[in-house]
Amino acid sequence: MLFLKNLFKKKTSNLSRRFAIPVLCYHSSHIWGTAYSQNNSVAMEEDLRYLLEAGYRLLSPLSLALALRQENDALLTGKLVCITFDDGMTYDYFDQEHFNAGFVKSFHTVLSQSPLHKTVVGNTPASVGFMIVSPAARHIIDQACLLGGNYLSDSWWRECAQKGIIGIGNHSWDHTHELLETVCQAENIKGSFLSINTYTDADQQIRAAQDHLDAVTGGCATPLFAYPYGHASDYLVNEYFPNYEREHRQLAAFGTGGEPVTQSSNLWALPRYVCGQHWRSPDDFRKLFSDLGDRS
Repeated sequence: MLFLKNLFKKKTSNLSRRFAIPVLCYHSSHIWGTAYSQNNSVAMEEDLRYLLEAGYRLLSPLSLALALRQENDALLTGKLVCITFDDGMTYDYFDQEHFNAGFVKSFHTVLSQSPLHKTVVGNTPASVGFMIVSPAARHIIDQACLLGGNYLSDSWWRECAQKGIIGIGNHSWDHTHELLETVCQAENIKGSFLSINTYTDADQQIRAAQDHLDAVTGGCATPLFAYPYGHASDYLVNEYFPNYEREHRQLAAFGTGGEPVTQSSNLWALPRYVCGQHWRSPDDFRKLFSDLGDRS
C-alpha cells in the first residue's frame, strides 16, 4: 500500500489523552452448534447489537495502529471498539452450511449487515482477519481438523481485501501448528510461538508470510500481525518488530491479554479479548464493557 510508505514512525512517548479501547477477537473455527457459546458468528451478531445500543463506534484496527504510531489522540476519543478474526477459515467470508451447526452467516456478512460498520472510524478496513499463510500448512490442518473440506482456502483473500470490511492480515507462515511434520523453527518446536526467538525464524514466519500475503491479495494485505496462540516472545516484541520494520513491514502486532489498549500498551503486543476465553455469554460481554467504566 503506497499510502503506508512513510508511516514507519516509532512511538516515542505516551499519548496525552487517556483512553481504553477494547480489541475483540473471534474465530470462525469456534463453531460447533447454534447457541451463543457454541458459535462465534452467533456471538458476534449479538455482540454487535449490544455495542450499537451502547453507543460504540468501530475503530479500524489499522487506524488504531496508525493513531498509536503517530500519537494522534484526536482519533482515539469516545466509545470505540476494534474487531479482529484469527486463523482465516472460509466462514470468515462465505455464508455456508456447517457440518454441525447448519447454515452459518459469515463474519463478513454479519459485520456488513450491522449498522455498526457504518460508524467505522478511519478510512481503512473496518476489521482485520489474520490468516495462516502457508498453503501446505493450511492443507494439512484442513485435512486433519476440518474433514478435508477446503475450509482454509485462500481463494477469497483478494476479493475480501478489496471490499474494505475485513482486511487480510498476517497470522504467521505456519502457526507452528502441532499437526505439521515440520515448522519454520530451527529446532522444529511446535505448538508454541514463543520458540520464534531468532531473526531467521522470525523472518520466515513473519516477513516471508507478508510477502506471500501481498502476492495473493495483489498488494492489498493489511500490514498487521497477530501472534499465534497469543504468544508474544520477548525477542519478537523487543527486538525483531521494533528493529526490522523495513523488512517485516508490519505496523503493529496483536496478542491476547484480556485488557483494553491504552496509552501504555506496547505497539508490538497490543492486547485483545478473545471470544470463548475472556467472555462466553452475552452477560459476560456486557460485564466486560461495564468493567471498562470511564476508561473507555
